[in-house]
Amino acid sequence: MKLRPDQLLQQMKEHPGRPGSGTSPTSRPAARLASVYLISGDEPLLVNEVIDALREAAIASGCEERESHVVERSFSWSNVTASLRNLSLFSTGKLVEIRLPTPTPGDEGSRALRQLAARDPDGNILVIITPALTRKAADSAWAGALASAGVWVETRPPTLAELPQWIARRFRAAGLTCDEEGVDLLAGRVEGNLLAAQQEIDKLALLHPPGTALDVGLIRAAVADGARFDVFQLGDAALAGDVERAVRVLGGLREEGTAAALVLWSLVREALVLVDAGIRASRDGSAARGVQGAGVWQSRSDLYIRALRHHKPGTLRRLLRMAGRADQVVKGARPGEPWNALLELTLALAGRPLKGAELA
Repeated sequence: MKLRPDQLLQQMKEHPGRPGSGTSPTSRPAARLASVYLISGDEPLLVNEVIDALREAAIASGCEERESHVVERSFSWSNVTASLRNLSLFSTGKLVEIRLPTPTPGDEGSRALRQLAARDPDGNILVIITPALTRKAADSAWAGALASAGVWVETRPPTLAELPQWIARRFRAAGLTCDEEGVDLLAGRVEGNLLAAQQEIDKLALLHPPGTALDVGLIRAAVADGARFDVFQLGDAALAGDVERAVRVLGGLREEGTAAALVLWSLVREALVLVDAGIRASRDGSAARGVQGAGVWQSRSDLYIRALRHHKPGTLRRLLRMAGRADQVVKGARPGEPWNALLELTLALAGRPLKGAELA
């Protein structure tokens, strides 16, 4: 069974219960806790909220012992199986968490997970925590076995376009409301950082009583700039042709003290891949085949395909010259201000070069 995080959180909030039981410790109707949960996603806030809810529900159901495992090089799947077989002297069962650093557990891990999913009810709750699953991993036998035997909770962060609605819902959950302008301001300040957004909402909930209607003035006065930038956000914004956001992220990287050389590496890497994809696309007559041939991950292929629409062969050659010029400026081999050179390269990658910036 597959549930959204909000569905599971509501279920855990209303009906904590014991695995395989029909009643909770308070004898009120309870949802049956599954014997196995698969939690996938890359956003720590969303993943941790699901895990915390499961831990609380497990304790309420009598599973007061908890074990945590991380699948590393020396990890033993047989130890997990043995632990599940050992009855607890102090509780009715255990909550056993297993973290996979990648969504590919390997052959041995795949077999072990299928066996764990097929085990008879034993009063224990097994929680498998993974990064976001690729399509191949989601269609794998081990993922299918876990989802069929229990519950798969796939956490997905909101897109930038969805972020204001996500923030508005979080305000309501905290007992507050906020006007549209205030929500948009907060969304712009946190720049997709969900943890920062939640922290600001929690802070506002402490500052104002339930039922308070916040406005943009209160948000502006209370909220610090919680945006956290990284070089990958910069590359994505530039490839998407979102000039305003790309320039904002670049400015944020500079303010946060990010090394210009690191920003250069990110932009040059994206530029080289885009040029490679463009050459292949012109040869094969297909942007999709060109992007695939350049080794772009499937999850980012649409981004590169859209980027190619902003560039013709001539602009790709210009982009290469811009990358070389920025490299020389940042490394001190050519006169110039490094961050200005990075700005010019960012705009060129976005398909909006400054006049004269293409000069070698």
